[in-house]
Amino acid sequence: MTIKEISEALNVSISTVSKALNDATDIADDTKAKIREYAESVGYHLKTKKQPLKRICAIYERVDSDTRNNVLYHVVASFSDVAIANNFEVMIDYVVAKPSDFNLNDYLVQNNFCAAFIVGMNFKSRIYKQIKQTTVPLVLLDNRFSDMPLIASVSSENTGAIVSAIKYLAKKGHAKIGFVMGEKDSQVSAERLAGYISGLARSGIEFNHDYIYYGDFTKTSGEEAAEYFSDTDVTAVISSSDIMAMGLIDGFKACGKSVPDDVSVIGFDDLNLLKFTSYDLTTMKQDFNRLGEEAFRQIADMLEGRVAQQVMLDCKLIERGSVKQLN
Repeated sequence: MTIKEISEALNVSISTVSKALNDATDIADDTKAKIREYAESVGYHLKTKKQPLKRICAIYERVDSDTRNNVLYHVVASFSDVAIANNFEVMIDYVVAKPSDFNLNDYLVQNNFCAAFIVGMNFKSRIYKQIKQTTVPLVLLDNRFSDMPLIASVSSENTGAIVSAIKYLAKKGHAKIGFVMGEKDSQVSAERLAGYISGLARSGIEFNHDYIYYGDFTKTSGEEAAEYFSDTDVTAVISSSDIMAMGLIDGFKACGKSVPDDVSVIGFDDLNLLKFTSYDLTTMKQDFNRLGEEAFRQIADMLEGRVAQQVMLDCKLIERGSVKQLN
């Protein structure tokens, strides 16, 4: 029986179970008693005394994009739950709130963090060049530094996912496929653009640079992309994010075009908020929970002396109603 299984059985959060089993003081006595009684009944070994918490930090480099924030929130929430369940103290912080002379390694060392999870970083981030100077184990989301024993990474298989999206559209009869790229300075955007170019080649479709629109992961850029593509002959558009895909659908509607009757749209992420909208978006699903869990696992492994790994998780095509069969 694991902490996660106990939380599911009792319908409480992983962090609540962890606090109860570790005899934390910031939890109601009746809740603590209920959890500990159940854990003991199913054979879970209760700790007789609290163990000292290890401190780790999940640090956002920036918080300026609605799409990325939504994605990052889910990954960090999963990371935090697993870390807390393993007796780690997790602090959330933001580089954007730090002074201009902020030094990442000094910050981590001085605040007694044994490791950190870095999210929301791109090539222009002010801590990007500081990463290689770390003396503290780091896990990067959607960024990779090779041959660095203290720098691990977790990401989705961005290039392969877009290749799969192209293949799916080609089977549906689409040969004029547009692409909305995210911000130009991120590794995620570069990998998804590479997937678009590679996917076209693998499907025998001629590359047309005019079918690429450079967005920035916001809904507004999706709306602007729709206006751009309305003046082209594309029959389908792949978006680098769900939020931009929503913008595409709204933008096409404003231009008098219907999705999928006039143009098909595929997103990327499979955000939870789609459940509460009418977009009916076909998309490439990222596993946010596994990304967070893998990030913590990399930290745990490095703290035990193992070499950092570069982990990439597969994406899954979720078919809904935003793609039309042409043939």
